[in-house]
Amino acid sequence: MIVGLPRGGAGSVVATNAATLTNSGLEGGIVLVPIRTTSADVWTISANFAKNSNTVDAVRGASSVALGPSLFGLTVEALPGQALGALVGNAYKRDPATHALLLDSGHPIPDSKPRVLGVMAPDWSGGVSTTLRRGIFELSALVDGRLGGSIYSASNLWGITSGSFAETAFRPDTGLLIAGIDVATGKANTQHVSAEDYYHSLRQIQEAWVYDASFVKLRDLRLTVAFPLRSWPVLTAQSLRASLIGRNLAMWAKAPNIDPETALSTTTLQGIEMGQLPTARSIGVQFSLTP
Repeated sequence: MIVGLPRGGAGSVVATNAATLTNSGLEGGIVLVPIRTTSADVWTISANFAKNSNTVDAVRGASSVALGPSLFGLTVEALPGQALGALVGNAYKRDPATHALLLDSGHPIPDSKPRVLGVMAPDWSGGVSTTLRRGIFELSALVDGRLGGSIYSASNLWGITSGSFAETAFRPDTGLLIAGIDVATGKANTQHVSAEDYYHSLRQIQEAWVYDASFVKLRDLRLTVAFPLRSWPVLTAQSLRASLIGRNLAMWAKAPNIDPETALSTTTLQGIEMGQLPTARSIGVQFSLTP
């Protein structure tokens, strides 16, 4: 596999044969027509599904290859035994026996050894579209999405740790009591910390900002009216179609405050959100003539 690695100035990419990759996939689709009448009224439903799996078998001359620069402590890597685009960073330090958080003076602390926190690629993607045609009217919709995969969100990192996001609205005067084990005593934590200090301590823990990248979007919704023009001698076209079209009207996502579909780069550096603008919602009108 050819992996593009950033080198030199911004936007500079060098194509390097850096890793070998095993890749397999599955793709399928189906079309159903629940209603079809002699008057040309018809209802169709189509669905598609795609799943791609890959594993990095080996990398050249190293234990792993970074696919881009470290961003706030997190790197995207080609790591043997993992899917391409492993998100590597510091996790919460936890008690090995109970997996409870280990706390220092009431604050979460990062584990000393970075580990894989997720992978950038989704488990699968797909969509469902439907069209209902009745006389001169036509209503169609498209819903699609991706399930699985992970995304590291810098917007949540800085928005939450600076106290500007709604997640930080709970700020009791007595401070926050974080559930976990005090590393000094080995007992349940009893030390309160201010909300500001607590969120600031999370800046060194990349696991706190890695989210499930699954999303589903109402990608397209349109209502069309087709006017026959054969009886109009001044026009040679057969019909005029007028459509009211909405794009990206709704989104359901597990990651808060961001659009997981936004892309940081067109190269292999994916799985990171750095404040990119979300997909734009639009509503418009379209007219078309059929000759």
